[in-house]
Amino acid sequence: MRARLLAPALAVSLLLLAGCSEGKNEVVVTKSTVEGLQVTDPRLVLPIVKDSPGAVYFTLVNSSAKPRKILSIEVAGGDMAMIHDTVDKGGHSSMTMAHDVVVAAGSSMAFAPGGRHVMVTGLKPGLKPGVDSELKINFDTGDALVTNLPVVAPAAAAGN
Repeated sequence: MRARLLAPALAVSLLLLAGCSEGKNEVVVTKSTVEGLQVTDPRLVLPIVKDSPGAVYFTLVNSSAKPRKILSIEVAGGDMAMIHDTVDKGGHSSMTMAHDVVVAAGSSMAFAPGGRHVMVTGLKPGLKPGVDSELKINFDTGDALVTNLPVVAPAAAAGN
């Protein structure tokens, strides 16, 4: 009887100790797919200035027969990810929050420098060039597309 009561407590203690171990801040990356959707050329570009937001670029391909609406985006190792559009007015560029982002059936949408992109705030120190993070795109259907997200230096994004 006593062993039965102690076993769950021991299991919880071991889990807590494992969670406190001193790791290398490695990001665990998993892959999943949502039927008819694919992410190509994903990358997280680190900011030039420390503590500034990073930018995520990729192309979302929708080969399905129905439009897909993006509800939100998450980036492992960042606090918040927001979809922005770059708007040019009178020779000046500015960013605005993108709303109702829908990828039409049988089409693709580019998230690229100078256009629609994802800004990520609160980047953790473990995000360094050559490391992979994780990109999660949440859709209004409850589906999520998860893929590796290579982290690159600002200079690597020049010309993209």
